[in-house]
Amino acid sequence: MILSLEKFTTSAPPKVPKRRKGRIRIDSTTADIHLDAGLMNLARLRVVQLLGCKSCMDEYSTELKARGETHSRLRLLNNWRREAAFSLREKAALNLAEAVTCNPISSIPQGAIYAACQFFTEEQLILFVLEIVAVNDWHYLQTFQHDNMTSRPPHE
Repeated sequence: MILSLEKFTTSAPPKVPKRRKGRIRIDSTTADIHLDAGLMNLARLRVVQLLGCKSCMDEYSTELKARGETHSRLRLLNNWRREAAFSLREKAALNLAEAVTCNPISSIPQGAIYAACQFFTEEQLILFVLEIVAVNDWHYLQTFQHDNMTSRPPHE
């Protein structure tokens, strides 16, 4: 069920994603496979909520509001599992985003993948997971760069 990379290497060269504010974005690629940008931003917002990045939360909230997302749905995002305001497709995407974020070392739980397979193609799933991994990696790299190195004991 894993998509082979041959499809991507033998086809036309991929579009290079545009960088925005130093973050890795895959939006230009996801647009070709018709992955909803609003849904991606909703998943990104949930990931940065889990990571506790206040400035990222403000940025993604602003982007979502500009796309027409309501303030009430954004407030409900922390408890999205209990809320009827989110569609099943959105819940599957949010569940997969949380699974990738909360299981960075181990494999993604099969239940999260199965639920997402009901709403997304293989290509969409791969790009979605790559985007979530990119958000996580960017956050951890930023945290490392701003880490206070003086608080660590010197190497012996």
